[in-house]
Amino acid sequence: MTEPAPATDKALRLSVIIPTFNRAQILASSVKDVLNQNYRDYELWVIDQSAPDQAAANRAFIDQTADPRLHYLHLDKTGLPNARNEGLRRAKGEIVLFLDDDVILLTPDFLTAHLAAYDDPKVGGVTGRHVERTLHMNSKRTACHVAWSGRTIFNLFGTERQEIGTCKGSNMSFRKSVTASVGGFDRKTNMLEDADFSVRVADAGWILMYEPAAELVHLSVAAGGVREKSAVETEYRRFSSTAYYILKHRGFWGCVPFVATFMVIAATRLWRYRSLTIFPGYIKALRGGFALARTGADQVI
Repeated sequence: MTEPAPATDKALRLSVIIPTFNRAQILASSVKDVLNQNYRDYELWVIDQSAPDQAAANRAFIDQTADPRLHYLHLDKTGLPNARNEGLRRAKGEIVLFLDDDVILLTPDFLTAHLAAYDDPKVGGVTGRHVERTLHMNSKRTACHVAWSGRTIFNLFGTERQEIGTCKGSNMSFRKSVTASVGGFDRKTNMLEDADFSVRVADAGWILMYEPAAELVHLSVAAGGVREKSAVETEYRRFSSTAYYILKHRGFWGCVPFVATFMVIAATRLWRYRSLTIFPGYIKALRGGFALARTGADQVI
């Protein structure tokens, strides 16, 4: 069900958007964390793509909470980039904060920390500190970017504010005004949509900032979210999405180190799964990602 944003004449500094998919129980906890923040002047949109039973539970929770800041939209079409764009379409805030549906905010001033980073008018996007429950960092220093190899280099556990390469979707915010020049999230990618959007914001001349005071626990709950039914299917999607990203942002020659690296990754997976039958799937995923990139982006909000 599509519902318009409530009419208001009051200018808002902040809109919070939480896309969700089949995680009713943990979503409720994440929403409560936001509603209990010290900063109060914001709107919170839950963009739901869940199956009917969990969507009903989410809707019931929203109704029972009865907080005028809290709004709900159910989409029949699934896809994280599309959900974020639907949130952007409705957001009335000057700053738009995106959170995953499986997070625990570690400070009552989490929202304030995001907003404070925008005191610098050159800052266009902010990503916060991540305490990861299952994801493993692969950098010794604070970092978040897609390397020339196609691997995502990631360590958002540092304690110093600094510029960053890309923002991470589970805890990131942007000025709403950046969408006037860069558009929204690219619906044609299944992963790296946060990196893709971040790079376009940076290319438009904005600074991306890492703010450690905006700290949360990212649970990466196994059920729901963006995960596939199997590890192999998830990796196929990662190969395809990375191929799309690399060709879109790095061009033909940027594909050379990426393909070399990901072929090595594919070979290690053959050994891990003891199966030659999965290799054609990796090749198909790469070719599919490249082919999709050639058709152009879908990032109009």
